[in-house]
Amino acid sequence: MNRTLKTVRIAISIIFFLTITAALTAAPLAIPGVAPWMERIQFLPAVFTFSLSIFIGWLIITLVFGRIYCSTVCPMGTLQDIITHISLKARHKDFRYTTPANSLRYITVLIVLITLMAGTLAIPSVLDPYTAYARICKDLLSPIYSIFASDTHHTADAMTWWNNIALRALTGWIGTSIAIITLCTVAAFASRRGRLVCNTVCPVGTTLGLISRFAILQIEIDTDKCTNCRKCEYACKSQCINMADHVVDSSRCVNCFNCLSVCRDNAIHYTSRRKQLSLPMMQQIKPIRRMPETSLDSANPSPCKKTKKNS
Repeated sequence: MNRTLKTVRIAISIIFFLTITAALTAAPLAIPGVAPWMERIQFLPAVFTFSLSIFIGWLIITLVFGRIYCSTVCPMGTLQDIITHISLKARHKDFRYTTPANSLRYITVLIVLITLMAGTLAIPSVLDPYTAYARICKDLLSPIYSIFASDTHHTADAMTWWNNIALRALTGWIGTSIAIITLCTVAAFASRRGRLVCNTVCPVGTTLGLISRFAILQIEIDTDKCTNCRKCEYACKSQCINMADHVVDSSRCVNCFNCLSVCRDNAIHYTSRRKQLSLPMMQQIKPIRRMPETSLDSANPSPCKKTKKNS
């Protein structure tokens, strides 16, 4: 069951990633009906367009399942997972638990809210993961696609292509620069810290993280079965599994299910049940009430007092 959850999650994320990437890169690659729907259900763009049903729908889904949006639907999240996977294979380095940067997370969301209420989309469009990924596709991947789509063997077509590239470089250099900086920044952090970007400066991740704290289904560690091998902690790209307390920070967990697939003791589960310790020695007990000393003395008089009284 644990491996099935991970397999299904990967399959869904790849389908969304490839479909959205193709649609954003070139219009002929877009699947009619499917690609527009995948773009329409993105979280923050739904807020931009006042799509209340999509916004509330994702809040309800997160309240039930946790942050599955970040691990399946968000293309920027899948891009980070791909970079992280390649980096781990190359460096052979595991993850470790880190404390959450809550101050930075909440300040970022506050800035986005203030700018949205002020009617400015400049900062939200830079921090929104879907808009940032769309910029990467349109400003970086689209010109590369045009190289293979155009017939550069003919002089006229080649000149037209080069003129289009030159015009794009002159008129859209700001967007292209932002796309390059975004891609390099995300790749640098994803290669070493996994989903750090999602759990620090991403307003979508922080917003859904506030809801996922109370999600019905969460990752739980069975302390009676856990042998402290720490494989789940080493596999957690969100770095949110605290093995010192056997607690998973559900506000940062993106439900990738990597921890479930590596546990050989069947000690970690995606469940609605909250584990209670079964060992009495590890449970809190009530303090023992001590009897007053006066009552003890009257009930059990010392032999010395008895002797003195008899004499």
